[in-house]
Amino acid sequence: MNLQRSSDGQVKSNPKPADESFDDDEDEQGDTLCGSCGGNYSADEFWIGCDICERWFHGKCVKITPAKAESIKQYKCPSCSMKKVGRTH
Repeated sequence: MNLQRSSDGQVKSNPKPADESFDDDEDEQGDTLCGSCGGNYSADEFWIGCDICERWFHGKCVKITPAKAESIKQYKCPSCSMKKVGRTH
């Protein structure tokens, strides 16, 4: 049984069955697809997430290297970069 301690100090049990005790992060990554090529997430490849639409991309698909990513404060994917921000009709 998985236990969590709430902010008031009480211990509460997690209702997840033992056979589903996988890490949520691993499950999320397994479902992640590249917004450019549609390929599956792989931990041995560099990925970058768009800070606007929150989609993930292979670095190679959007021509971003890990070194280049270090200098980017807010990454916008190609799709979000093409959208006009703050435009009114």
